[in-house]
Amino acid sequence: MTTKPIRTPADHKAALRRLKTLILSNSDGSQSDEIEVMTALIEKYERQNVTIDAPTPVAAIKFRMEQTGLTPRQLEPFIGSRARVSEVLGGKRTLSLDMIRALHDGLGIPYESLIEKPDVREPQTFTVSQPVLNKLENIGLKITADRIGEFLHKAFGSQPLPALLARRTRTQRASAKTDDSALLFWQAATLVRAAKSAPRISFDRKILTNKFLRELAKLSSLPDGPKKAKEFLTGHGIIFLVNPTFPGTFLDGAAMLLHAKTPIIALTLRHDRVDNFWFSLLHELAHLARHYDALLQDQFAFFDDLDLVSEDERETEADDLARESLIPSSLLTSINWHAYSSNEDIQSLAANASVHVSIAAGRWQREHMDYRRFSRLIERNTIRNSIARELFNND
Repeated sequence: MTTKPIRTPADHKAALRRLKTLILSNSDGSQSDEIEVMTALIEKYERQNVTIDAPTPVAAIKFRMEQTGLTPRQLEPFIGSRARVSEVLGGKRTLSLDMIRALHDGLGIPYESLIEKPDVREPQTFTVSQPVLNKLENIGLKITADRIGEFLHKAFGSQPLPALLARRTRTQRASAKTDDSALLFWQAATLVRAAKSAPRISFDRKILTNKFLRELAKLSSLPDGPKKAKEFLTGHGIIFLVNPTFPGTFLDGAAMLLHAKTPIIALTLRHDRVDNFWFSLLHELAHLARHYDALLQDQFAFFDDLDLVSEDERETEADDLARESLIPSSLLTSINWHAYSSNEDIQSLAANASVHVSIAAGRWQREHMDYRRFSRLIERNTIRNSIARELFNND
């Protein structure tokens, strides 16, 4: 990949030609890195030297098509099917967040040009799928289509929409199939709900010691452990709530900050297993303990699909700390911890670690890649239907 800064109109034209060539030859994705670099260079040059006075997003798209010689069919990777491209170019369909991001990343069209200019009398609005709106209503956040922009600004403050679209909040622990629009609204719902239940006690990051995490893990041995966990965290200035999954999101939990200071731990309970609940909780708390500085970045959040194996160092560190907090590795030597461990071994380990037996059984299953053995020791379908009621009622 050979690139150079764009300094002159001639460089700009050459870059646009190169971008078209890359787009047309990227059927296998091998040109994606150079496309990303070229679009960034083009956008930077155009912001400083070219005025794209496009009155509508459609005009901005057509302007870029004219510059690069792209046909409507060549827009399909960024917008969707041929029919969808036709609807967008004909003004019959508004751009979704995913389309806006794809057109920006793939063709270098500035976010400002792709966002519909709002009526000065109304907040910014844009589309979101009806299933997401339905899910918001299910958790007590009824939002009409004309109030979506207002809802996002309530969640994220006065941050302009382009900044929200350009945010980089996901680590590698998120499914490639994730709907970024749905994820944005899931985070917004989490922030709005959290704001209604901010703890009275100020958070001090110094409390997040290994001892603190172990103390929390031991609450799993109690019959009302999740309820006690919420009380424990609230008493230390940490918001803990359950926000169910939205269509197109694949989450077990997330860690973020409210107003850049108050920690939020949000779980989804998509796997209603006691071991998954406690591992997800400790994993997100591990992010707070080890990666709080990352969360201080504007609107950064950790979103975790714990079914995935991640090479991200922060995710590996959070996994290790969560495992160690639940069952210290030093305790594994006290039992027969191997492929032929018995029920008595698992129960003994849980007792020695002062945690729920499901946690010991779940750890054995993951480490030995055998999810049938000890399955009867893992408690299922209890948190969401009973205990979780305490956690959902934050509002």
